[in-house]
Amino acid sequence: MDINEVIEAVQKRLSLLPNLKSTVESLDNEIVQILVKDAVNQAKSDGFTELNIEMGAVYLAAHFCNVISATNTNISKQQASVLTIEYFDRAGVDDYLLEYKRLKSSLSSSSIQFL
Repeated sequence: MDINEVIEAVQKRLSLLPNLKSTVESLDNEIVQILVKDAVNQAKSDGFTELNIEMGAVYLAAHFCNVISATNTNISKQQASVLTIEYFDRAGVDDYLLEYKRLKSSLSSSSIQFL
């Protein structure tokens, strides 16, 4: 499969994720394409093959979109009467990155499965 076909397929999958659809639509199309290309290249270098690269790259691209749009759902807030503190919970790691890492670690068992 041609790299441009993979990028296009990942971008299509990304736009179908219901929890991320508004985030992706709020970003400029050019930056989404760049993030998807970066995710595909990273997944490829991490060992994803033609058979499973779309699955891995879509989660990594989702993470990139989440980070760049500043809509990360892992922001926690503490408020006292005179002070409010907002910070990343889970050290800024979102569910998309966790799923990518899980898929990446499953490559060694030659079996990628959704939980």
